[in-house]
Amino acid sequence: MEWKIEKHQIRYEEAGKVLAEITFPYYIEEEKVYEFDHTFVDPSLRGQGIAGTLVEKAIAEVKGQGGKILPTCPYVKTWFARHKEEEGILYREH
Repeated sequence: MEWKIEKHQIRYEEAGKVLAEITFPYYIEEEKVYEFDHTFVDPSLRGQGIAGTLVEKAIAEVKGQGGKILPTCPYVKTWFARHKEEEGILYREH
Protein backbone atom coordinates (compact mmCIF):
# COMPACT_ATOMS: atom_id res chain seq x y z
CA MET A 1 0.00 0.00 0.00
CA GLU A 2 1.22 3.46 -0.83
CA TRP A 3 0.05 6.04 1.68
CA LYS A 4 -0.44 9.70 0.79
CA ILE A 5 0.67 11.77 3.75
CA GLU A 6 -0.41 15.39 3.81
CA LYS A 7 -0.43 18.08 6.47
CA HIS A 8 -3.53 16.88 8.33
CA GLN A 9 -4.50 13.70 6.52
CA ILE A 10 -3.18 10.27 5.61
CA ARG A 11 -5.00 8.28 2.96
CA TYR A 12 -4.84 5.35 0.59
CA GLU A 13 -6.40 5.63 -2.86
CA GLU A 14 -6.96 3.34 -5.81
CA ALA A 15 -8.08 4.70 -9.19
CA GLY A 16 -8.75 8.08 -7.61
CA LYS A 17 -11.08 6.64 -4.95
CA VAL A 18 -10.22 7.06 -1.26
CA LEU A 19 -10.27 3.61 0.34
CA ALA A 20 -8.80 4.50 3.72
CA GLU A 21 -8.07 7.75 5.53
CA ILE A 22 -7.53 9.48 8.83
CA THR A 23 -7.83 13.22 9.37
CA PHE A 24 -6.20 15.19 12.16
CA PRO A 25 -6.69 18.96 11.90
CA TYR A 26 -5.35 21.36 14.48
CA TYR A 27 -7.45 21.66 17.62
CA ILE A 28 -5.15 24.27 19.20
CA GLU A 29 -2.56 25.29 16.63
CA GLU A 30 -0.37 27.34 19.01
CA GLU A 31 0.08 24.28 21.25
CA LYS A 32 0.39 21.78 18.37
CA VAL A 33 -2.70 19.89 19.49
CA TYR A 34 -4.22 17.78 16.73
CA GLU A 35 -7.78 16.47 16.80
CA PHE A 36 -8.03 12.93 15.46
CA ASP A 37 -11.58 13.40 14.22
CA HIS A 38 -12.19 10.89 11.42
CA THR A 39 -11.06 7.43 10.40
CA PHE A 40 -12.45 5.56 7.41
CA VAL A 41 -11.69 2.20 5.83
CA ASP A 42 -13.66 0.97 2.82
CA PRO A 43 -15.67 -2.18 3.59
CA SER A 44 -13.57 -4.12 1.06
CA LEU A 45 -10.46 -3.54 3.20
CA ARG A 46 -11.86 -3.89 6.71
CA GLY A 47 -10.54 -6.53 9.09
CA GLN A 48 -6.94 -6.18 7.88
CA GLY A 49 -5.63 -3.80 10.54
CA ILE A 50 -5.63 -0.82 8.20
CA ALA A 51 -7.42 1.54 10.61
CA GLY A 52 -4.82 0.76 13.27
CA THR A 53 -2.03 1.39 10.77
CA LEU A 54 -3.58 4.76 9.94
CA VAL A 55 -3.65 5.72 13.63
CA GLU A 56 -0.02 4.64 14.09
CA LYS A 57 1.12 6.62 11.04
CA ALA A 58 -0.77 9.72 12.21
CA ILE A 59 0.73 9.40 15.70
CA ALA A 60 4.20 9.28 14.12
CA GLU A 61 3.42 12.48 12.20
CA VAL A 62 2.26 14.26 15.36
CA LYS A 63 5.27 13.03 17.34
CA GLY A 64 7.51 14.39 14.59
CA GLN A 65 5.95 17.81 15.14
CA GLY A 66 6.27 17.58 18.94
CA GLY A 67 2.48 17.69 19.22
CA LYS A 68 -0.32 16.20 21.29
CA ILE A 69 -3.52 14.41 20.26
CA LEU A 70 -7.15 14.96 21.19
CA PRO A 71 -9.04 11.86 20.00
CA THR A 72 -12.68 12.55 19.08
CA CYS A 73 -13.18 9.78 16.51
CA PRO A 74 -14.77 6.75 18.23
CA TYR A 75 -12.31 4.33 16.59
CA VAL A 76 -9.31 6.38 17.72
CA LYS A 77 -10.66 6.59 21.29
CA THR A 78 -10.97 2.80 21.34
CA TRP A 79 -7.49 2.42 19.84
CA PHE A 80 -5.93 4.51 22.62
CA ALA A 81 -7.88 2.56 25.26
CA ARG A 82 -6.18 -0.59 23.92
CA HIS A 83 -2.72 0.97 23.56
CA LYS A 84 -1.95 2.45 26.97
CA GLU A 85 1.72 2.77 26.02
CA GLU A 86 0.78 5.73 23.79
CA GLU A 87 -1.18 7.68 26.45
CA GLY A 88 1.67 10.15 26.89
CA ILE A 89 0.86 11.84 23.59
CA LEU A 90 -2.75 12.57 24.56
CA TYR A 91 -3.74 16.17 25.16
CA ARG A 92 -5.16 16.90 28.60
CA GLU A 93 -7.39 19.97 28.93
CA HIS A 94 -5.87 22.46 31.37
